[in-house]
Formats: sequence, C-alpha cells, structure tokens
Amino acid sequence: MTLAGFLGAAYLFADSRGPAAAPAPVPAASPVTYHSDGLSDAYDGFRAEPLALPRRRGPGTVSLRVTGPAGPVTDFQRVHDKPVHMYVLRDDLSGYQHLHPEVVDGAWTAPVTVTDGGAYRVYLEFVPHGRPAGAEPTVLGVPFVIPGDTTMVPVPAPQAQARSGPYTVRRLDGTTDLTSGTHTALQFQVLRDGRPAALEPYLGAYAHLSNFEVRTQGLKHLHPIPTSATGDAPADGVLAFHAAFAERGDKRMFLQFRAGGTVHQVAFTIFTT
Repeated sequence: MTLAGFLGAAYLFADSRGPAAAPAPVPAASPVTYHSDGLSDAYDGFRAEPLALPRRRGPGTVSLRVTGPAGPVTDFQRVHDKPVHMYVLRDDLSGYQHLHPEVVDGAWTAPVTVTDGGAYRVYLEFVPHGRPAGAEPTVLGVPFVIPGDTTMVPVPAPQAQARSGPYTVRRLDGTTDLTSGTHTALQFQVLRDGRPAALEPYLGAYAHLSNFEVRTQGLKHLHPIPTSATGDAPADGVLAFHAAFAERGDKRMFLQFRAGGTVHQVAFTIFTT
C-alpha cells in the first residue's frame, strides 16, 4: 500500500472534525429507528452466501445466494422497480456502484467492474414479502478484497455543490451540520445552466440517495419525499429526502438522478453533531 493509501485508510478512523463537546439531550419525541446496515451477512432470519466475488481488477461477477427461514429466496417485493438493489463500495468510501442483480441458478447475480485494489463490500437490499408497505429493507453485506497496490482516496470535506456533466447539484442548506437523533429533510436542487433541470423518473422515483457512515461503512438508503400529489417532476428541480441519523460523525452520500436521458451521480460529505 502506498503512503497515500495509508493516510487515506487512517482517515476512516477519525471524524473530519476535532473532539466535540458533550451532545445536547436528544428529544424523546424524535426517536431514531435502527435497521440492518449491511455490515453482516445475516439479519432477521436471512443470510447472504457468496457464490462468486471479484478477485482481480477488471470485469467480474457478484453472485449471492439469499436463504431465509424457509430456504433459498429468489423473489422479494418490488421496491423502486426492482426486487433487489445491490451496491458495491470500497472501504475508503470510493468506487460506489448501484447494481440491479437478476436471479441466475438460484442466486442474485450482477456484472461488476473493479478498477483498483483494496477492501470492498457488496450490499444486498431487499424487502421480504409479507412486510407492510413502506417497511424498512433488510440489508446484508459480504466483504471481498482485490489484491495489489491500492491508491486510497481521502473522503472529501463537505461541499455545498457537486457537478455531473452539464448539471450542478446544490445542497440547499450549504454545508450546515445536521443534528443526530432528530428527523430532518435533506434538500438538493439540480440545475442546468443556472436553471432548474428537467428531471426524469429513475427506478420509480426522481432520485435515489444512499448514505454510508464513514467510520463503519454502514448503509442506509434514504427515502425520497414525494414531489407532488400527482407524481410530476419538481418544477424547481428540488429533491428532498427523509433523514434521521443515530450517531455523530461523517456521512458520505451518493445521489443518483436521471436527466437528458442519462443517469447522473454526485456525492456529498455531510457531518452530524
């Protein structure tokens, strides 16, 4: 591992801020709901068994068999147009990929391309049949390692905006710290040439936001707030998400949206006190 890699890895064990004063009491009226975060291969009676994982740089395959209380499971509720959402991330919070596996020989399988070495995790997110509408998903995770020299990427400091192609995405509250233990709405505005962008549906919504804890790489998919009663695209280009964070620290978020016939992705670092 290079010196830069060592320094990047070391970053994962410290917040982007120095020690903070004791946090204020959390109001009892705003409880935080915990759910599985993909840091274990088993949760809530389900287990992910890796049948194939990438072993080298370049194109590869991820194949995970999911077993439940009654045996292998190849069907789940369709959430955002898919029964299963798969994510790949390196432990320095880089290399994010959002994949959509299909069942092949009884296992959830997707092609994936890994361009650099390091320690990675693949996350599998699904909602079993029988759960009520809007229920939190089960998220399982399996680690894998790509050997060889690795160029680690330090987690960027919080920024108020990010770009993808001709689009600028602004966080409407700038780089304001959020407060853990409370519910809030994260808002982002998508602009093109300084004007609200024409957003298009992508996987049953106008955007998707995946949140990862920097120190643990735990995953929480944030739920979008409907833009209107009719389901039309937001005329002002503003996307809003429910957010509630249990712990203080850095979060790395990946926002995906579709505009101009193309899926775009931007990333933000957010700190909670």
